[in-house]
Amino acid sequence: MNTRTLLTTVALCLATLSAHAGNLFTSLLGKSEAEVEARLQQVWNHFFTPADLDRYEAPGETSVYYETADGLAFIMDTGNNDVRSEGMSYGMMLSVQLDHRKEFDKLWGLAKKYMAYAPGSAWDGYFCWQCRPDGTKLGGSNASDGEAYFVTALFLAAERWGEPRYADEANAILTKVMNKDGERTGVYNLYNKENGLITFVPDRMGHGFTDPSYQLPAFLDKWAQVASADRPFWERAATEARRHLIASAHPETGLYPDYSEYDGRAYRWPHAGYDTSIYMYDAIRCAMNVGMDYYLWGKDKANQTEVMARLLTFFRRDGFRHAHFALDGSDAFGEYTQGMAGANAVGAVALADSDSPEHRELAREYVQRLWDAQPPTGKFRYYEGLVYFLSMLHVSGHFALNF
Repeated sequence: MNTRTLLTTVALCLATLSAHAGNLFTSLLGKSEAEVEARLQQVWNHFFTPADLDRYEAPGETSVYYETADGLAFIMDTGNNDVRSEGMSYGMMLSVQLDHRKEFDKLWGLAKKYMAYAPGSAWDGYFCWQCRPDGTKLGGSNASDGEAYFVTALFLAAERWGEPRYADEANAILTKVMNKDGERTGVYNLYNKENGLITFVPDRMGHGFTDPSYQLPAFLDKWAQVASADRPFWERAATEARRHLIASAHPETGLYPDYSEYDGRAYRWPHAGYDTSIYMYDAIRCAMNVGMDYYLWGKDKANQTEVMARLLTFFRRDGFRHAHFALDGSDAFGEYTQGMAGANAVGAVALADSDSPEHRELAREYVQRLWDAQPPTGKFRYYEGLVYFLSMLHVSGHFALNF
């Protein structure tokens, strides 16, 4: 065994250990494993019991999972009555983490059939970010976090279910989306090869900036181990994503902008219908990404603990009242959500093993708030609900990057 192979093997073993870093509901709150398992099953049933599309807006409706007449399935954005690559990829990730292969295959089958762009087209390898429930594409671009979750879910499915085809499909996506001739076609690479960061959208308008919540260093370090090509680049990309999650956080509040320049400065995109330079919709996921990377890889623990302490202290001082802010914490509006309760509890993982009693107590408070939060129902259950569900897996020790 050569040195590189040995180091890779050791890294895989360490990642496997850290991927099951612990159940904070048990260690911080004293919940039994049986209680936690029952809660996760309840949440799965809440969101993934196959639902009737005619009732998606019915009062008290919970599911976001809909099966089709051709044996496939989709996750619906119930707030907009459409299907998004973000939700489909989240649904696949939840399915592989909880060992639901039937649902995984139905979702992936629909994504390939209706959302994937045609072979040989400029967008080949990408997935349309928005479709109607009947599969009709809306618009002509992607949402880059969808591809990141699709690829990672496929790599994990190959391991979990012993099916190399999934990994082949993941590698095919990466090959296509990282070999674009953007200057000629207007469709660029998913990741900027110069700075290593993911594009907001790899088209002429969106490839020049990014989104802090799209930074998924934990996933990229996984790609650096298992992708069939460009492993050194994915290792570098993981490092750059990790740095961006520190650089883009406000130095006092820890708040993140929805969109950012590649150097971390907040970016207001003139084509958006709202101010993308403040803490709004996408940004709630940044805490989840930081906490996930902290416990899965632990390569930047000091910085991640510091930035999560700032962010979580800020929300506590606000009294968990608001959802949106200018980055300095002013101009607060909107109501604190279940998705924020989830993502912030994952961020609290970076405080749970701190030497500081104040940090540990802050972590316990956020984990308690997640346990007490109920999964959302009604029209706007989709985005907040899926972030909440992913967060439940992270905090309970049920999210892994090795099977």
